[in-house]
Amino acid sequence: MADSGGPDTASSTSTSNHTTSAPTLEITLEQAQIIIRKLLPGHDQSSVCKLTDIRSKGFSFTAGTRIYIIDLIKSTNDSGRHGPSDHPASSVSTSSERQSECACFLTITHPTTCSGEYNPNTLPVIHDLLNSIRAKTEIPLTESILDTSLSLIPYHFLLSGTTITPSDHLLSVTDARKSGLLSEKASSFLDLELGKFLGQLHANVQNDWFGVPLLEKPAEPSYAWQETFTNLLEGLIYHFENGNVKVDFEIPYEKIRLYHSRAIGFSLFDDVEVPSLVWLTGSEDDVFISKPTNPDDPWSFEICAILPVGAHAIWGDPLLESFFIPPNPTKAMAEGYIGGGGGALTIFPRQNTKRIWYDLFLALLVLYEIRNLGDADEIKEKRAWCEKTILDSVDALKDAPNY
Repeated sequence: MADSGGPDTASSTSTSNHTTSAPTLEITLEQAQIIIRKLLPGHDQSSVCKLTDIRSKGFSFTAGTRIYIIDLIKSTNDSGRHGPSDHPASSVSTSSERQSECACFLTITHPTTCSGEYNPNTLPVIHDLLNSIRAKTEIPLTESILDTSLSLIPYHFLLSGTTITPSDHLLSVTDARKSGLLSEKASSFLDLELGKFLGQLHANVQNDWFGVPLLEKPAEPSYAWQETFTNLLEGLIYHFENGNVKVDFEIPYEKIRLYHSRAIGFSLFDDVEVPSLVWLTGSEDDVFISKPTNPDDPWSFEICAILPVGAHAIWGDPLLESFFIPPNPTKAMAEGYIGGGGGALTIFPRQNTKRIWYDLFLALLVLYEIRNLGDADEIKEKRAWCEKTILDSVDALKDAPNY
């Protein structure tokens, strides 16, 4: 996003790959405009003025998915006189024609996935989850359009509805905090709102079984979170232990399995009775607000958009949420969470131990997803975070209480 200090962006003409193990995921401005005019309600005459590749600085990057933010100019021309085909796909309205500016998100992914690998949620599954969230919570998600026909572009895609502002008026919550644009009062207000949304998500969007979301109930559903989490953890460890993912430090597999066996013996993960929808990799890097006009006034900005990054969403334990990485939740976030319908997260010491396991799991997951991203400074920092979190978590689990 331009000048926002928000997520990493790249020009729409960039040819860099997100991963070296799959064909390039990329669309042109012209392809984006065809999609907008054909599918986005009220925008059959709009012009795409900017197409920006957007990558979260948080935990949500997925190697097989690419997200664009598309800035639009809505023409004042009479849409009844001209059909979309009368306007070249590359046209951009002049300043005298501008009626309003807004933006939307476009998520694209390859139509097939590689078998034998850890596969994130598909776009049809994510679309289904987003619809459930919109119907059951107050989380500000715009209606999304799923297209798997391959008739417009050679990818499956998810088109999210428009924001109220263009991209250069948006910034992530993380960057708003870092840039000093929020006072302590405004920051607490944001924590309260985020906590409320998470409480609504976990209390209102629930399931009968644990595990990876599917469009239909699995043949052998899991009704035990301990069993589900064990399978997920072992599945990730497998890729590292068998050399599918190369790392430049030693992961202590024996200690992980020793401590995990001890945790299972104490039924550490069996206190989760109802499967809640957990965003898992979502963070403040994926939540966007309008630029505050007054740092001391919490009403001078609003939460405008949330990236549709649900590739790792799961039916599981609410404590697994990355928003709850210590020292979070803050007092305001915890208050909002309870007010939104969520339950108490950490009452007993054993629940703090669970959070350590979830830190370890998240670090392995992020390290897996960025395995082929090269050596840019940001990627080096993320790998360093993963290494430190993995080793610190294993060290902390040595004497962590399981009762």
